[in-house]
Amino acid sequence: MRYLRLYTTFLFFSLLFAEKKSSINGVILDYSNQKPISGANIYIKDSDLGTVSSELGTFTLSIDNLKKNEIKISMIGYRDTTLLINENNINNKYKVYLNPKTIQIDGITVHSHKESQGVVAPSSISMIGNKLKKNVISDLATTLTGESGIAVRTSGQATQRPILRGYSGDRFLITSDNFELGDMSNSTADHAVSLEISSAESIELIRGPETLMYGSNTVAGIINVLTPAYKQQKLDNPSYKLLMGHESSNQSNLLSANINVPLKSYQFFTAYTKRVSNDQSSPLGNLENTALIKDDLTFAITKFRQKNYSTLQVKSFEMDYGIPGSPEGHIDGVDLKLKNLSQKFLYHHDINIPSFKFLELEQCYIRYGHQEFVQNTNYASVDLKQNIFCLNASLVGENLKFGANYQNRDYLTKGFVWTPNSNEIKMALFGIRSKNISNLKLQFSGRLEYRSIKPTVNNSFFSNIDASSVKNRHFTLASFGGSTLYKRDNFSIYNHLLYTSRAPKIEDLFSDGPHLGSYSYEIGDPTLDAENTLGFENTLSFFNNRTTLNLTTYFNYSSNFHIFQKMGEGYEPGADWIEWGSGSSGWLYKYKLKGLESMIYGFEPNLKLNLKYFGFLANASVCRGIDLENDIPIAYIPPDLIRFQIEKNIHFLNNTLEVIFVSKQDKLGEFETQTNGYQLLNYNCSYTFSRNENFHQLIFQATNILNETYYNHLSKIKMIMPEAGRGFNINYRMHF
Repeated sequence: MRYLRLYTTFLFFSLLFAEKKSSINGVILDYSNQKPISGANIYIKDSDLGTVSSELGTFTLSIDNLKKNEIKISMIGYRDTTLLINENNINNKYKVYLNPKTIQIDGITVHSHKESQGVVAPSSISMIGNKLKKNVISDLATTLTGESGIAVRTSGQATQRPILRGYSGDRFLITSDNFELGDMSNSTADHAVSLEISSAESIELIRGPETLMYGSNTVAGIINVLTPAYKQQKLDNPSYKLLMGHESSNQSNLLSANINVPLKSYQFFTAYTKRVSNDQSSPLGNLENTALIKDDLTFAITKFRQKNYSTLQVKSFEMDYGIPGSPEGHIDGVDLKLKNLSQKFLYHHDINIPSFKFLELEQCYIRYGHQEFVQNTNYASVDLKQNIFCLNASLVGENLKFGANYQNRDYLTKGFVWTPNSNEIKMALFGIRSKNISNLKLQFSGRLEYRSIKPTVNNSFFSNIDASSVKNRHFTLASFGGSTLYKRDNFSIYNHLLYTSRAPKIEDLFSDGPHLGSYSYEIGDPTLDAENTLGFENTLSFFNNRTTLNLTTYFNYSSNFHIFQKMGEGYEPGADWIEWGSGSSGWLYKYKLKGLESMIYGFEPNLKLNLKYFGFLANASVCRGIDLENDIPIAYIPPDLIRFQIEKNIHFLNNTLEVIFVSKQDKLGEFETQTNGYQLLNYNCSYTFSRNENFHQLIFQATNILNETYYNHLSKIKMIMPEAGRGFNINYRMHF
């Protein structure tokens, strides 16, 4: 019956969207790089009739009166252009190129500085412009869930973190403006990502050889979130942006504003965002202790000169949130306070030497604090801090990049946690080279990295680890990658190979104590070796003016896959679990860090159709993980998924209907429980209009329209409460 309801609803909207009208068709492209532009406004002069370009840059505009034949195209950051339509050319397929604006400053022409390193993997994506704005929900993970292979790890609404192809944490890096966030969200599921996604300028999902420019622990890929304060283009006039939003499923309210003011050769930027959310609701009621409060404040100043520019940025991020209680953890729940204060400096200098175009120096300093409070107490049971100092230097050319990285990290603990204070130093050299040979594009990258981890064992308590094994550790890591892209006519084939060598984290080596927020007692292994992974990816693509079909397969093998696993079924007190903080009704399971021989592989088809009256998208994700030592599945692998979308532009109104089918997950790792499948129906509508640099956008989202009761297999709290029920979100953006 559920499938029948979904199918009927989907069919109804498809017929509605396919309403036939007299129209003109075309595509909007960036003149400088021939890439499609989404969110451009196409309208009939002196009328209210218009539309916006889709994610593929395409548009369809209805015309009732050919006497109104002057079509205007506008987009922020580009020069306006005009099309003249008459009876003789109305049936043409229009290809419109928009020219990016260049700005004169004191007689100097300033362009936006964009790094170019040649080949971009077909599997990599970039969310910018209208595509990003209409998909932003409340956090990074849910914003990206429409992309193939993306799933969500969570312990409540505040702690949602993206998983790609079964990889999370330290294997799937999240960076902001090219630096790691400096938080502890890459450790366990109860640590929140210290990022407010609503203020992002763009999101890059990078896979393949290019990931080695960011780190050696990049077997899955990189998410790089770029903020408006980073690599700015000089403005002629002040720019103001305002965003207001509301989500019904958690009664969340959002206010975000930023101001960008040019003053001679300087530019001043400030931004503030506040988000307040109540407890997450579900079809079975509210999930207590999941409310959150976020505050995000940024100041930046940029100095533009003839051949260089520099930016100083200071950012403060604070978040208070809760982890719900559970018998398999602390029964009363845990409250957390997070503070992340960062300072960044960027220096960019154009150079004129063979093979290179510019030099960039980047510096970052982060002070991060994370406190955990047992409910109804005013003292921190756990107090975690880390101070991080980073330096990056790189020489960049059209098809070449070389660089070096230095990082110093102090890890400090207090309270009921017995991971020793530690110092970690990282030094690395990296490079990437691209070359075109006829229809073949080649790319090679490499990274050589040294890491040292020095624990302070004085006054440290270990009950499950031999204290004599807690020693300084040193790792020399070599990683490399290569890719080929062959393109001819309407066909391309992309392949990449990536070998990564990942050092264990401090927590992997030396943890020996309770972790209340993750419902676990964690025991590390001080003798762990590096985790080496060899990965392959292949993408076959077929495309024409109306159709794009991608078929992607991937395979990753590791001889020493680091994973925390339960030590038993939970029947033996002391050995399998311990009582902790909740009397006789509460306990913490013991988890031991192990290194397993494993492989993770999968398949991702992706289809896009640009039909005459609407667009259609379908993608699927199939992922498998195998523990080769025990011949059983790896735990926490996302279930199979199929997604269908139809998109229809009606004047300035963009409509998207989405149906998602998720299978049950019965391929279970040791001590893992089965999760049933489910189906979701979502709707997204955005009204966009801009003229003369004034931009307005109203976005409406309806999620889980049928109020399905479903459980996320990757949720640490699925035994407590299902995921959010029917929800309605509304956002208003203004840019002037």
